[in-house]
Amino acid sequence: MTKLQYNFSKGLRSFAALVRNEGATLYAVGGMVRNILLELPISDIDICSSLRPEKIIEMCRRNGLRVIPKGLDYGTVEIHWGSERFEHTTFRSDSYAMNGEHRPTSVNFSECLEDDAFRRDFSINAIYADVLSGELSDPTGGLADLEHGILRTASKDPHCVLREDALRIMRLIRFAGELGFDIEPETFNAARELAEGLSNISYERIAAELNKLLLCDVKYGIRSADRVFHGLELFERVGALDIIIPELARGRGLKQKPSHHRYDALYHGLHTAAETCPTLIMRLAGLLHDVGKPYAYERGGNMHDHNLIGENISREILHRLRYDNKTLDEVAFIVRNHMYDLNNTAKDSTLRVRFVIWGYERALEIAEIREADVHGSGIIRDRVKAADRWRRLLEQMVEDETPFSVNELRCTGSNICQWLKIPASPAVGRIKFCLLKHCARFPSDNNPEKLRILAKNFAPKLCENSSPMNNN
Repeated sequence: MTKLQYNFSKGLRSFAALVRNEGATLYAVGGMVRNILLELPISDIDICSSLRPEKIIEMCRRNGLRVIPKGLDYGTVEIHWGSERFEHTTFRSDSYAMNGEHRPTSVNFSECLEDDAFRRDFSINAIYADVLSGELSDPTGGLADLEHGILRTASKDPHCVLREDALRIMRLIRFAGELGFDIEPETFNAARELAEGLSNISYERIAAELNKLLLCDVKYGIRSADRVFHGLELFERVGALDIIIPELARGRGLKQKPSHHRYDALYHGLHTAAETCPTLIMRLAGLLHDVGKPYAYERGGNMHDHNLIGENISREILHRLRYDNKTLDEVAFIVRNHMYDLNNTAKDSTLRVRFVIWGYERALEIAEIREADVHGSGIIRDRVKAADRWRRLLEQMVEDETPFSVNELRCTGSNICQWLKIPASPAVGRIKFCLLKHCARFPSDNNPEKLRILAKNFAPKLCENSSPMNNN
């Protein structure tokens, strides 16, 4: 039996001593042990023993520890030891319905560590470390799988594990991306055969796992397009994409100009997502930026206006997956505008106005998607001139104090009403917007005296429906 060379915290060791006094052994398990062995950061502290939840609660209260029942039916309680927090689960075996739903239909507590190990998802998450002695227990062969970089189910029958809880298919793919591991063939084949079970999982849980997959490379502080693409390609290969985002799957096999694209429309989307900066908005936008291409092609035999079609489709997808409105709007904005000035021919003055209309952050996002789009083509790995130019121009606009919103103009609506002797009306807003566009090109004009002159020049065309103020 191998020993874990790791010093658990004083609080955890003290808690383990309390468990020992009750005649049981406390084990660390799951991602905690896995990550220690892989020399990766630890996030959650998962512990387990044969003690039933009611016994753990009574023991904690007797010793003055705060304890929170989190899922007593599943044997889970949260323990607070000073500033430390542990989640304890009693050894158990689970039973699931045959439709792949996430929650077990019955839970049986056990005295046996092996029962607990074989009910877990993957072998690398079923390695147990005695908190006091460091001795490792590995009933499912997880140590060898860690050494070889393999993901395999804890049970010898992967169909059983993945059929019981279809969300484990998403977790399998996500772990592959986060750790850079391969999936053992039998486990992969079972995932592919059972992917349809994902249709029984709530959209909220699906989206949560999709988010983790899209950001899998930064889970442990590693920025790697290869890791993200590895996970997304598995997402496609096991058939999960067809269940979760079938609109994207329609790009499979849709060829593009070989001079511009090495991949079909689907794989281009996967590569583009992997190439974006590691934010959820950009990864989602990269994944969905060309989702309109197969629809445009089917409609007209070309891909014209695929960005406009894709905007609506991306909204439908994200709404279905229960994303919040802010995420939905930001991703749809990028999908709609990712083709802007594709040939990099717009004048600086035109770009300055466009960037102000978009806003600084969104202009940066369009520059980012342009670069990722080019790199995701599989043809060009050089610097992207348009993206570099846009970033330099945005930096210049910040340096010369270009206003990016009407609130940054050095005049107010009241000033305009006073200058023009008009009442508050929609015309005031139109004048402010014209002033903003002017100052985008000529930022030095953003001063009250110049703005007053400009407002008077804009007024005749914009105030036709506004009445002068009564001077009496």
